[in-house]
Amino acid sequence: MITPEELSFARLVRKKGWVPKDALEQALKDVDRLRNEDPSLTLYGYLAERGLLSTDRIDAAWNEVQSALAAARPAPARARPRREEDYAPEDEEDEGPQNAVQAVVQYFRNMPFWGASALLHLVVIILLLNIVRGVEEKKPEDKPFVIGPTPKVAHKPPVYDPTRKRDIKRRDFVPGPTDKDLKDPVIIKREVDEVTADISPGTSLENVTNVQIGDPNVVSPGVNDAIGIGGDAAGAYGTPYESRITRNSPDGSVETEDAVRAALEWLRRHQNEDGSWSCHDFTSRCDKSAGPCKNHPDNVDPAGGDGRGWKDHDIGVTALAMLAFTGFGHSHRAGTYDDYVEVLKKACNFMRSVQIKGTNDPNYDGCFRRIESIPKDKSKEAEVDEDQQWMYDHAIATMAMGELLALSGDYLNLRRTVEDAAMFCIRAQNEGWAWRYSVKLGDNDTSVTGWMVLALKTVGVCRALGYVSMPSADELDQAYKGAVRWFDHATSTSTGFTGYKSPGDEGSRLPELDQIKGGYPFTKEQSCMTAVSVLCRLFAGQSRNNETIKKGVINVLTKHPPKWQKREGKVLSTINFYYWYYATLAMFQYGGGLWKEWNEKMVDALVPTQRVLNQPQGRSCEDGSWDPIDEWSLAGGRVYVTAMGALTLEVYYRFERTQETYR
Repeated sequence: MITPEELSFARLVRKKGWVPKDALEQALKDVDRLRNEDPSLTLYGYLAERGLLSTDRIDAAWNEVQSALAAARPAPARARPRREEDYAPEDEEDEGPQNAVQAVVQYFRNMPFWGASALLHLVVIILLLNIVRGVEEKKPEDKPFVIGPTPKVAHKPPVYDPTRKRDIKRRDFVPGPTDKDLKDPVIIKREVDEVTADISPGTSLENVTNVQIGDPNVVSPGVNDAIGIGGDAAGAYGTPYESRITRNSPDGSVETEDAVRAALEWLRRHQNEDGSWSCHDFTSRCDKSAGPCKNHPDNVDPAGGDGRGWKDHDIGVTALAMLAFTGFGHSHRAGTYDDYVEVLKKACNFMRSVQIKGTNDPNYDGCFRRIESIPKDKSKEAEVDEDQQWMYDHAIATMAMGELLALSGDYLNLRRTVEDAAMFCIRAQNEGWAWRYSVKLGDNDTSVTGWMVLALKTVGVCRALGYVSMPSADELDQAYKGAVRWFDHATSTSTGFTGYKSPGDEGSRLPELDQIKGGYPFTKEQSCMTAVSVLCRLFAGQSRNNETIKKGVINVLTKHPPKWQKREGKVLSTINFYYWYYATLAMFQYGGGLWKEWNEKMVDALVPTQRVLNQPQGRSCEDGSWDPIDEWSLAGGRVYVTAMGALTLEVYYRFERTQETYR
C-alpha cells in the first residue's frame, strides 16, 4: 500500500516535471505490488535505483513534503473564553477570591498586637535578605570532575602543500636542533610491541582467527576476521587523520606532506565531469598551461608507453580511485574534505549509470559494464577472449560500491545497486570453483578470483551491518569455498607458489611486452598470484599456521619485498604496483616481525618515488602521482598506478578495524 507521504511526494515530483506521468504511475503500481515481497521497498528507493530521479531531487522533494505536512497539521485547541453563564448567579454563595481576601483581613483583625508586630518584622527581614542576595555577584558554577578523554576541538583540516617532502604523515615545522646540528646524534627508535592478548588477524603466527576455527579450510562468515569497515571520521578501516602512525625519522624537523593526500589531490584534479576517470584520456584533465602529464626523464617506460592506458578499463580505474578516497575515510555523504565528498558523489552517480539493468538476462543484469561492449552475437561471450577483461572491472566496482555503502549507510540509494552487483558475482562463478573473464566460463584464474573474493567480503560486511540481504550467508560461504578450492588446485604444496591458470605457472603477463627488444622486461619471480592466494586464504578464515600460507609467505613473498628497481641491461624491473598492493595486504594480515620488515621496504619503494612539485623536473600537473612504468602500466596508465600506490600506503589504517566486531 502506498503511504500518504509517498502520494504527496509523487504529486510534487509530477508537478515539478521531474518524472514523466506514465513512468510515475508505473512506479506507484510496481512499488505497491513489490512491497508484498519486500516490505522495506520505498517509492524513493525505486525511483533512485532505476535512475528516474537523482538523490539530490529526492532529498529536495522529501524536505518540501515534510514541511508541507508539518504546516498542514491542526493547531492545538485554544481555551474557550468564559461566557456570562459560566459565572455563578449573584444570589448563590460566592466562594471566590473576594471572600478569601475578606477572611484574611478578618484573621489579622482578631490577631493579638504582639503577633501582628512579630509577623511584620519577619516579612521585612525576608525582603532585606532578598535585596542583598540580588546584588551579590554570582559565583561560577562548579563543574563536575569527569574522568575520560578530553573532547576533541573541531579544527579546519590543513591545506595541501605540494612543495613539501613526502612521508607517510604530514608534519609541520618543529623549532629545535636537527641531526645535522649534532656531532654525534642519538636516534631513538620507538619499538612497537606486538599484541599478545586478544590477538586479532594480522598480528601473530599463533593466531587462527577470531572465530578460532579448527579446520584450516573452513571458511569463516565473520566480519571482524575479514575486512572491517570503520565508522570513524578517518580511514575507512582506521584511526583519525591526526593519529595515523608514521615511521620514526631522524629528520624530524623537516615539514612533510601526507603521500596519500598528495595522490588523492592528483586524482581529484584528473576526474572527469561525469565522475569517472579515464585510463587513456586522463590527459584532457591536465593543466593546459603546463601540458599533459609526462614521466620524469629518468623514468622511461620499457614498453614505450606515454602514460595512457587502455580505454576498456575506465570502469576499473574509476573503482580503484574511489577505493583510494574511501580508504582515506570519505564517502559520498561525509568526510573531512568537502572536495573529496564531492568527488565520491560524482563517481557514485557514474558507477550507477553504467550498471546494466532491466535486460532480464542473468548474464548481464547487475554487471558494471558499458552496454555497448556487449557483442551482438552473445554466444561469443562464452569464448575465452584474453582481450575481454571486463570481469576485473566489475569485481573492483562491486568492492568500491560496497565500501561506499558500508561507510555511508546510504541504504536507500545503494542497497539495490550493491545487491544486484553481488548477485552477478555469484552467478558468474563456475560451479564449485572460481571465476574467469565471463559468466560460468568453465575456465578459472587466480587474478580475477582474488578481486571477486575482496568484492564479496566487502558485501559481506554490508550484510553484517544490515544494509543488504543478498547474497545469503550460505551463498557467500559457498563462493569462498569454491575460491579456496581453486587456490588449493593452483598452489604448489612443496613451495607455496600459486599459479595463474595452472599449478606453479609464472603468473599472468602482457603479451605486448614479449615483443620488446631484449625480451619481457619485468621479473616474474615476484608472484602476485601467491600474494592473492595468501591474502584470500586469510580472509576466508584459514589459519596462519596453515602450511600452504606459511610457505607462500616465507618461500615466496618475503624473498621479493618491494623495490623500485628499473630495468638496467639484463637486470629486470621489479616495479609492480599490483604485486605490491596484494602482497602488502597479505603481509599485514600475516603480521609479526616479517610484516615490520616488509613495511619499511614498501615505504622506501613508494614514498621517495612519488612525483613532487619541487623536485628536479617537477611540474604541478604530475604532483602526487607515480610515473606509470610498472608491469601493468601499459593497460592501466597513470591513473591506475596512482590509485594503487595510494591503496597500498593506506594499509597503515585501512585494516586496523579488524580488531573489532561491528554492531
